[in-house]
Amino acid sequence: MFYQASPIYQFAHFTANQAIVEAFQSGGRRRRRLHVVDLDVSYGFQWPSLIQSLSAAAAASASTSTSSASHDGDEPVSLRITGFGTSHDELRRTEARLARFASGFPSLMFEFDGIVDDGPDSVLRDERIKVVDHDATVVVNLVLPGSRSSMTTGTRQKARSALLARTIHSLNPSLVFLVEKDGGGGGNNNATSRGTGRSSLLLPAFTASLRYFSAVFDSLHECLPADSAERLAIERDHLGVEISDAMACLDFNSNGGDDDHMAEPSWRQMMERSGLFEGVELSTRTVSQAKLLLKMKSAGCGGGGFRVVEGEGGRAMSLAWRDREQLITATGWRRRRPSIDHHEARVHG
Repeated sequence: MFYQASPIYQFAHFTANQAIVEAFQSGGRRRRRLHVVDLDVSYGFQWPSLIQSLSAAAAASASTSTSSASHDGDEPVSLRITGFGTSHDELRRTEARLARFASGFPSLMFEFDGIVDDGPDSVLRDERIKVVDHDATVVVNLVLPGSRSSMTTGTRQKARSALLARTIHSLNPSLVFLVEKDGGGGGNNNATSRGTGRSSLLLPAFTASLRYFSAVFDSLHECLPADSAERLAIERDHLGVEISDAMACLDFNSNGGDDDHMAEPSWRQMMERSGLFEGVELSTRTVSQAKLLLKMKSAGCGGGGFRVVEGEGGRAMSLAWRDREQLITATGWRRRRPSIDHHEARVHG
């Protein structure tokens, strides 16, 4: 219900899917296989639109190859999704829904491999992620991932962050696409400044979460009547859970975490600090699609109050509500290109 009522998730999913399609198409006709590793697949709401886009691209490619008497387009496009989820039952339901939807697109071959996220180090065990086709384009999807607090505790946090970055790097992805909540919404603590006590660290995180949820509730007010059953369900069963998770994270930091945990980096900071990845500029088409989505939503559900904010020289795009701070921010990453060794440069010079 929240997915339909608010453009927040739609902004994240459609933006990511556009970037994924572009990464896939950049591989040329030789690469007609796409492998998406989704570290938080949940209900799989993101993927029907990608299936539709890939099928349309495959049909267009087949038409072109037929007219040019080429056989490059004979091989169907294939999509394999490796999705991490909370339970076997949820993953089975997600697989069934996606497989049923994909069956309506004969030009696309679809596979799903569900992996239960069964503990703090689950994602770190890269042997669980089967890269069965080394010619496929690999994309790692980090769209609104859960708080990394469950995976990083105490003084081991930095080591685990580095290991997670290396695990993602080992998959040799063409793209890592990240959409993250700003200001700690839902549990992430992006405050990294150190003060003289825990309160100096907790207060910015609490204030950021308060601003985030205040903006979300404000936007929801323009979409649904305050007394509607749908809105009450969204507030109780979705936003209420997110708020509870955010407060539980702050409570843990206050009572059980040490200073290293209090400065837990966001997913984006983890990518930056690893030294393994570099940010990529988002395409004009990705930005235009995001703006078109908000224009379409402006007729109702508070769409007119949302706006797209570009930053960092085109390497970041945020969804903001009115004149308040950004709610979520999208960034793309690729494996850092190796720098030329100075000694090697002198030898070849």
